[in-house]
Amino acid sequence: MSKPKLPTIHKAGIRVLKAISASIRIQILSLLLERGAMSYTEIMNFLKLNVTRDAGRFAYHLKFLLGADLIEPDSETKKYRLTDLGRRIIEITDEIERKTYKRRKMLVRTSRFTMEEFDRNRISQSLVREANVPTDLAQKVARETEKRLQRFKTKYLTAPLIREIVNAILLEKHYEDYRHRLTRLGLPVYDVTQLIETRLPTVEAIHKEAGNAVMEEYALLSILPRNVSDAHLNGSINLHNLGTWVLKPNEITHNLQYFFQDQKPKSFEAALTITNRTIQDFAKETSGQQNLEKFISHLAPYGKDTPPSKIKELLRLFIQAMNQVSPIPITMSLEFSPEENDPYSSETFRLTLLLLEALMEENRAHPLQNPKVIIKVRQEQGKTTEIEPLFHEVHKLAATSLLVYFANLCPKNQANATYTSSGLRLSDDWYGDRELDTQRTGNLDTIAINLPRISFEAKGDESRFFELLESQLNIAKQALEIKFKTMKKRIEQDLLPRLTQKTNGDEYFRLKNATRTVVISGLKEAVNALLAGKEESEGNAETSSLAVSILEYINQYTSKHTRKPQTRLTSAIVNLGSTAERLAELDVERYGWGIAKTRGTKEHPHYSDISTVSLDRMEQLHIEERIHQLTPGGHLAIVENEQAELSVEDLQVRTRRLAASELGLFCYKLSLTFCSHCKKTSSGTHLKCPECGSTNIVSFKN
Repeated sequence: MSKPKLPTIHKAGIRVLKAISASIRIQILSLLLERGAMSYTEIMNFLKLNVTRDAGRFAYHLKFLLGADLIEPDSETKKYRLTDLGRRIIEITDEIERKTYKRRKMLVRTSRFTMEEFDRNRISQSLVREANVPTDLAQKVARETEKRLQRFKTKYLTAPLIREIVNAILLEKHYEDYRHRLTRLGLPVYDVTQLIETRLPTVEAIHKEAGNAVMEEYALLSILPRNVSDAHLNGSINLHNLGTWVLKPNEITHNLQYFFQDQKPKSFEAALTITNRTIQDFAKETSGQQNLEKFISHLAPYGKDTPPSKIKELLRLFIQAMNQVSPIPITMSLEFSPEENDPYSSETFRLTLLLLEALMEENRAHPLQNPKVIIKVRQEQGKTTEIEPLFHEVHKLAATSLLVYFANLCPKNQANATYTSSGLRLSDDWYGDRELDTQRTGNLDTIAINLPRISFEAKGDESRFFELLESQLNIAKQALEIKFKTMKKRIEQDLLPRLTQKTNGDEYFRLKNATRTVVISGLKEAVNALLAGKEESEGNAETSSLAVSILEYINQYTSKHTRKPQTRLTSAIVNLGSTAERLAELDVERYGWGIAKTRGTKEHPHYSDISTVSLDRMEQLHIEERIHQLTPGGHLAIVENEQAELSVEDLQVRTRRLAASELGLFCYKLSLTFCSHCKKTSSGTHLKCPECGSTNIVSFKN
């Protein structure tokens, strides 16, 4: 009796089992899974077989695998690759190994704060989901990661450690783009410890700094293109507010009438309460300053029947609240000149005088840092009997506090300008409408250009300098466009509800009208470097001419690339916190002290930003006027006092002289020392209190 024939499927199965019965054939399959297609010689070399001695044996094994349909040749590349069946066989052998020979159990502490058994499938799934890695490659990387982790003898693994191993494998295999997308955000334990122990004064500041660090990494790794991120990291540019770059706009100028019409306050106290709440709410959705435009004018209709003593007390409480709201200044813009047919002009004068008195009294108790006051200076100020007392009081405040700034609105192009104390400027140069162009909008954000770096790279060649400058301006413009798009996305996600609140369908914050500002850092150092180290001199015609040429070039660039309705590109010279220090430090590290000639000390180098001017040096003043004209996005001059102390009358004379100039925004240079022991404030910087001799003092200066 003849034997029954086995079904074809059984024959195929037996053929496969025979094919994997030899360990060398399993090794070949594993190698092709991990490395991809390989040639005959490459496989032999990886298995450390002798091409002459072992060729016959190797060909025998290879033929077995081909016959079982576990591998197949590629006719074009002359290489062997796994078939789907071969890949499945490796997966099955891995599963058999796990169940038959108990591997060391690996526990993982996950980002969800749980302990789970290691599963390499989660690695491949993460690679596909987070970095868009092809499935085959993801599985290969996961297998390699498991092998390496098995060699460790730790009590448990962590998710960050596994991610580091995965990233290392991706780099070894030259998949840098995938590694870039998979990078984990966060701070090392040491850095967090330093934040807590040494750097910041409050727990909220520590929490904010840690959060900013994560968001900075996110912006650089996931939002900004590589050329922008690299330019920021190497110090060619500096992205201000990087921690909130993808979350919030920078500055906003308010129109309080919008909130008063909506909420209808019935008293002066209610109007101040609404103002205070507005500032508090918008502090959560902006990174920089908030400006209360025409502050007193908007309050005037609500103060008529309130006694002066009550008004002053309410203003004192408001000032105290503003001084504590955040380390970021709040600006109050004050108009001394009433608009035509203003029925509340006399009430505005009365309230302004009470506000100045309240600021004086609060500042006398302790030097105030907030709120800053922008005085809008016009031609008629100081000439009428009504304005004269206000003009006198504001200079009294300017002589004893760091709160007062003067916006010179006398030049024709300044008539409808508004500033914050950062120096950033808005004017009716967008749609030609003061309300649309300067209120309920602000500054999207700022990017500083490292001009000295460009000079060092140009090596005295001015043509090369302007080529490199345009390249950096292009990068800044690109980054600011991305900022605009991310703000639109945050608005679409309804993550900025205060900014986007509507009345009668009219959205509050006019995003498209917000300026995008290129800030010029280190102009003086750049000019000196280009002119082959000539001594800086404001009277040097060549130095001044080159500085003006650079500003004109940047101004022309921003004008050329401004596009309505949403690309409002401007240039400015303002102080951006630690930006000038960061850029100088990076240049010193890169070029050395011989090339990177900075200001400050070797411990604290910095580049120039805003200028100090003197009325006794007219050439210097004329240069500063030209700088202000060529930086329509913002500027600020600090006016030096040649005498140790100036009377209020002297300051008034100086302000009138400066109002006749082309300066846009200025303040008077001042330093104060406050003694925590005797609670007295004295002019100048001291090592100990001039009144009581205590060393428990705090210094303030602008």
